[in-house]
Amino acid sequence: MSHQKKNHARSERGQAIIIIVVGIVGLLAFAGLMADGGILFIQYSRLKRATDAAAVSAALQYREGYERDELTNAAAEFVQLNELTAYNIIVDTCETEPLLCTSPKRKLVRVTVSLDVDFGFLPILGIDGTTIRTSATGEAASVDVVLVIDTSASMAFEGGGDPNRADDPADDPDACNPSNCHPFEEIKAVAVEFVKTLYFPYDRVGIVALTSQTPDGIRDPSLVLPINATEGMTAAQAESTVVSALNNMTVFQPPVCDPPNPTSGPCLNYDVDTGDYIGMECLRYRLGPDGEADTGDEGDPSSCTSSNIGGGLRIAGNEFARPPIREESLWVVIVLSGGPANASDPDMPSFPYGYCPVTAWAQPFCRDADASSRHASGSALYDADDYARDMADFVADPDSGQGAVVFSIGLGSLVRNAPAGDPDAGEILLKYTALDAGGTNANHGEYYFAPGPAELREVFRRIAENIATRITQ
Repeated sequence: MSHQKKNHARSERGQAIIIIVVGIVGLLAFAGLMADGGILFIQYSRLKRATDAAAVSAALQYREGYERDELTNAAAEFVQLNELTAYNIIVDTCETEPLLCTSPKRKLVRVTVSLDVDFGFLPILGIDGTTIRTSATGEAASVDVVLVIDTSASMAFEGGGDPNRADDPADDPDACNPSNCHPFEEIKAVAVEFVKTLYFPYDRVGIVALTSQTPDGIRDPSLVLPINATEGMTAAQAESTVVSALNNMTVFQPPVCDPPNPTSGPCLNYDVDTGDYIGMECLRYRLGPDGEADTGDEGDPSSCTSSNIGGGLRIAGNEFARPPIREESLWVVIVLSGGPANASDPDMPSFPYGYCPVTAWAQPFCRDADASSRHASGSALYDADDYARDMADFVADPDSGQGAVVFSIGLGSLVRNAPAGDPDAGEILLKYTALDAGGTNANHGEYYFAPGPAELREVFRRIAENIATRITQ
């Protein structure tokens, strides 16, 4: 019995050792699995962060029109910054992955990255490692921009004559249209350069002329190119369409004056004997609708003015509501003007040619002499400047308006040296449009002054840079 008990005790001790060994191996295996699982989790987290950063980087490059190879290089740089030896970095856009093609088009970039992970314990079991893969989609904001460009006859003041003389023969719009008016040609050239910094067909451009582009002499603002005009076009087609629209714009050219029949609006006055250009005239204001002075029906200048900044802003703001509406894009209005506002849209029947209270029938026409004053719509003193400010609010206000960012440019001496009223009335209005319109909740832009066309290139470059900064934040 004693011998059997010893053998039984010895057998139990042997079984206990086996159990302990198995338990230790199990604990080691569990610890190893935990360690390798931790390695896998850490490496996946690092890879995910690197892929997210790579997608953002690639999207920013995509916004600037980079090719797929360049996007891949940009993504790889961000992966390497995370000290990962990742491989098989794949960058997809709408051109390579149909799932990224949306309507309306968005600047989507998907980055997929693979990484080999080596295990520390599992190789004992014959599992050396594994491959993990993750992807991220980045998006760069598209831009919807409307250019509002002054096309009044003042944009022909550098035709070779004296810009301070309204009657210089070299400044006749009829002599320089359709493609030789200065500084208007320089303005168009700089605008074209700006357009070429955008990325079609993802970015869109609308164009508004502050005076009509039709040959019938109507002075009202004109929509030159709807913002959705390039929908469905290739990048090359879209850019060509916008560039052509800019290049084909002309300076406002009123009809030739006909004293016996004084139609509303300005007209081109020529010397009846020599045929020389005398300057802009407004016969209806001077003679009255019957063509005879001193009959008591003359004196209303509302049909003579041509700087309808408010009307241009109204048209520009409405473009963002033109289908397809792109809520996700950055809405931008760039307005360039060479002077104060003195015209507005018709308000029948009280103001058939635009707001021009009797108190503003003396110089400065259709706006009061104090550029800092503002009157509410419906007031007897409501004028062209008030209307322009209201339309600026409509464009910029994110709550009751369109919520667009406005950049304004004052070009030339009349912006700061108007001949009547406050000399800087034009600049005061343009500053309000970019910096104050829409209230404190608006996403305000910037105001720039350009003494002449030579400075415009730098102004548009700064605006393009400003837009790029906003869409990458």
